[in-house]
Amino acid sequence: MQTQPISTLAFMLVLLFLSPPRAAGARPSPDPLRSSCAQARYPALCVQTLSNFSNPAAKPLDLAQAAVKASLARTRALSAYLRTLKASSQGFDPRQQVAVSDCVQQIADSVSELSKTLNELQHLRDGAFQWQMSNAQTWTSAAITNGDTCISGFNTAGKIKLDLKRRVADVSMLTSNALYLINRLADSVTGKPRAKSGN
Repeated sequence: MQTQPISTLAFMLVLLFLSPPRAAGARPSPDPLRSSCAQARYPALCVQTLSNFSNPAAKPLDLAQAAVKASLARTRALSAYLRTLKASSQGFDPRQQVAVSDCVQQIADSVSELSKTLNELQHLRDGAFQWQMSNAQTWTSAAITNGDTCISGFNTAGKIKLDLKRRVADVSMLTSNALYLINRLADSVTGKPRAKSGN
């Protein structure tokens, strides 16, 4: 009468010892998008921005292009806002008028630099990859610096500076993530164009 429980217990112990390796092997693979964004300066924003590119086939080039597109769109919106602000800046003190005018030019430069970056990423060539990556990194870094310079032109605190600081910070976070993904692409073998075969 006592042998049956013992044999049942032994059988259950065998199953218990056999199950851990199987469970470990069945662990779900990490989300490729979250893995790509894990080391970004703003990882949550990175995942949110690139959520449309979360399929397993997304490559570093796809993600870098998407990040630059998002940054460029937000920078263009900021540029339009600044042009509107400049048009209504007659009531500002002279220093603020100069600061707004400088910001208009700096953010316009950022739009140009990010546009060039996106164009470079869309036309990568074998044999020029590292040079093109260097261009993209330089232009994207310059776009971030332009935002910092824009804000520093407002020496006094006030509603204009606080509003601009928030808008520029929003753009800078997107652009910082774009730069991270460009750097990641530069280090990625799969991001490089394939060399053409033949003579």
